[in-house]
Formats: sequence, structure tokens, C-alpha cells
Amino acid sequence: MISLGELLIVMPTIPQSIQTFFNDHQARLAAVSAAPGVVGLSLDLDQISATYLSKEIQILVRPKYCAHCNAGTTPEDKISRLASSVSRLAKQVRPLAPNDAFYGAFTTGSVAAFHKAPAILNPRNFP
Repeated sequence: MISLGELLIVMPTIPQSIQTFFNDHQARLAAVSAAPGVVGLSLDLDQISATYLSKEIQILVRPKYCAHCNAGTTPEDKISRLASSVSRLAKQVRPLAPNDAFYGAFTTGSVAAFHKAPAILNPRNFP
């Protein structure tokens, strides 16, 4: 039996999670292209998978963006921290994307999360 003191749970990093999302998207695309009878629907199914990938990324990165934004002390500092966080993550993810379409799906999710961060367009969120 393992005691609680011996149990170590390691959470994947955000880039590692995004790599998993990319792998899942690739598997969905492969399944669509291999499925018989979906020739007329394959572009729609590919787009649905890309949209799902973007939503997964948005859900994953939003808490991090919000935390970085909330750590700021002035409106300018909050926005600067948020922009820096978005930029850093994009630089980490770019080499992981198998092609521009994958990176585009990442960008869509990341920008959506950026727009939902509390500092953007809501002056009531500033002290």
C-alpha cells in the first residue's frame, strides 16, 4: 500500500497539455479521412475538430491569463502582464504545432481566453 506521503501527482504543463490537444486533433483528422462515406462532410468535420481544439485551449489557458492579469496593481500593469503571458505561451506553443492550421486553432483559443480575462474592456475590474 502507498502512503499519502509517497504519492506524487505531477500535473502536465500548459504546453504539454496543448501538445496532447494537438495529438487528439490529429487523431480526429485521421479518423475522418479514413472513414468511408464522409467525403462530402470531411471539411465540415475537420472544422468541427478545429473548433473543439480552440475551445479546449481557451478553457485551459483562461485561468492562467486571469491570474497573471489579476497580479497587476494598475490597469496598465494588468494589461501588460496579460499581454506578456499571451506572448510567452505563443512562443512556447509555436514549435509544437505540426502546421499553421494547428497554430491557428491555438491562436483562436488563446485570443478568446485573452478577451475573457477580467482586465479587458471593463474598468470596474480595476481598483
